[in-house]
Amino acid sequence: MNLGQRAEEIFSALKQSQQQITIDGRTYYIVEGDLRFDAKDLKAYALEQARRESIGPADPLPDRLLGRLDDSGHPVRWAKGKVLTYAVLRQTFADGMQYQTVARNMRVATAAWEATCGVNFRHLGEHENGAVVGGEVPLFTVQGHPPEGNLLALAFFPDDSVERRQIFIYPSYFSPTLTYDLVGILRHELGHVLGFRHEHIRDEAPESFFKHEDDRNRVAPLTEYDSHSVMHYPIGGAGAKTFTITDFDRKGARSLYGPPDSEVSYYQ
Repeated sequence: MNLGQRAEEIFSALKQSQQQITIDGRTYYIVEGDLRFDAKDLKAYALEQARRESIGPADPLPDRLLGRLDDSGHPVRWAKGKVLTYAVLRQTFADGMQYQTVARNMRVATAAWEATCGVNFRHLGEHENGAVVGGEVPLFTVQGHPPEGNLLALAFFPDDSVERRQIFIYPSYFSPTLTYDLVGILRHELGHVLGFRHEHIRDEAPESFFKHEDDRNRVAPLTEYDSHSVMHYPIGGAGAKTFTITDFDRKGARSLYGPPDSEVSYYQ
């Protein structure tokens, strides 16, 4: 079987096995639990998996998290010095308490990443009720979304199109029986926003998470496997429901974004 045939086979299997959702009239497939791909993305995902099957994993690059790669095989990241502005849209949540919970948890989660590596977030609170005429346009929004199966939250990657720059929060996030750390969920989703992939798709991760090999995208590892990474689901005895940024996460994130501003003296 050639590469194209294998990719079509994987693509067909993924279309049948992955949950589908509709956002703004467009159909997306939920891959790896909290990533949304349209058909074009899913086909590229399948092609990459087929390619990895044929050539095997690439040699690892040292001291990095498992990052999203572009078509040239380079890690994806935001431009140096770019402030990652966001708005939490109050009207998209069921009530003010949900809005306040998400706004507070975003402040804590973004601060954790700012203390980890050289990134800066800024909450544009003036946008909480929608667009502000003449105001600064946020890079992304954080908004509530009607229930979709057991989804808790969905994020995006730096190279996603502008119209897909949202973090969606689903009603399950507010369930009183939820055992995941709410700030931790957002730390994990913000890891995707910074360009980091799931750690549990690695070959070293517990096999129990994947029912079929076709569910795994064998990307090139960028570091040694970290079973406690903020980007690892709590599965198969690995990961943690707190989604805490580990020392290894910190080292990897700094290799891509540099040290946090708190550890650098700037001169002009």
